[in-house]
Amino acid sequence: MQFSCTQENLVQGLSIVSHITGKNINLPVLGNVLIKAEKSGINFYATNLEISIGCTVRGKVDVEGEYSVPAKLLFDYISLLASGKVEFELKDNGLEVRSNGQDTVLRGMLASEFPLLPKPAKNSLYQLNANEVKQAINQVVFASSTSESRPELSGVACFFNPAGLTGKMAMVATDSYRLAERIVGCKEANKTATIIVPARAMSEIGRVLSAYKDELEPPENVGWSINDNQLVVSYGTVELTTRLIEANFPDYQNIIPSSFKTEVVLSRQDLMKAVKAASLFSRKEINDVHLSFAPEKGECTIESSDEGTGKTKTVISGSITGDENQVVLNFKYLFDGLNSLGSDKITLSVISPMSPVLALPIEENKNYRYLVMPIRQ
Repeated sequence: MQFSCTQENLVQGLSIVSHITGKNINLPVLGNVLIKAEKSGINFYATNLEISIGCTVRGKVDVEGEYSVPAKLLFDYISLLASGKVEFELKDNGLEVRSNGQDTVLRGMLASEFPLLPKPAKNSLYQLNANEVKQAINQVVFASSTSESRPELSGVACFFNPAGLTGKMAMVATDSYRLAERIVGCKEANKTATIIVPARAMSEIGRVLSAYKDELEPPENVGWSINDNQLVVSYGTVELTTRLIEANFPDYQNIIPSSFKTEVVLSRQDLMKAVKAASLFSRKEINDVHLSFAPEKGECTIESSDEGTGKTKTVISGSITGDENQVVLNFKYLFDGLNSLGSDKITLSVISPMSPVLALPIEENKNYRYLVMPIRQ
């Protein structure tokens, strides 16, 4: 194997694939990146057996071949090189790397020791706007459960062309304490499907969409293809394959209330600051902040108290309609939701102290919803 490539292209490809590698005592090769030099380009592959990523970069291939080397070591070393041409040659003692007077040998493993990479057929290809998907992942993935006791909640459910939303995909996550839903456009209006993507894989998809660069314009759309229990995501020269969670996602639509007794419009930044202040004085094992709403005064009061640290109260002005109301929420869950809403003004819809609170951004309230359950006193 013998090829050459620019340092910039190498950093680009390695930064995308090496992120999922890690130390594995039983299978050390999972810490490696597989390099395949072919006439069509230089391909990098990595896998942790749950997620596999491949990326192709441009370069000059003199002798085709393949070899795997430690991913972190290769990426760290290439990142230190000056920009310009980097030459590679596979020899008996390892992979020789030459650039600007530096000569290095990396010892790795034969390509035959690298796990077989999945090559699922690309059925049911959906085209999604890359920027929308990237934003949607940031808005929902944090709400998935970190517990493995209920596998269906440890991922993000994707509903393609759900009832009443032809040409859309609903991305939903919940840990049973809060729920986030984001609707994105979908260019495959004839097929419905529901999948649950592991949260780690969904985060990796978001990272790829953010990290991928091209000398020209980055692709506008990202392709999602479902095949049995696998999802293949294609973006530019990157292809990510992940196993899906085989379980039934709860009927979340029944959880979201359709009518409320109090509607509150507030400055998102003002509320976030008040919640952050209240979090400093909340009870450590409960994380409680108390919100009360006074329509006649147009005031929202956010307060908390703890015997050990003290107490605080913040009053902010807003537009409040309906009944006087109050609710106790977990400050972390509330703050996460406020952080993901993204608009200057937000709406809180409240029923009672015993019912969930719905948060919506003012600008795009048809595309994103965040529901948080109350702390029952």
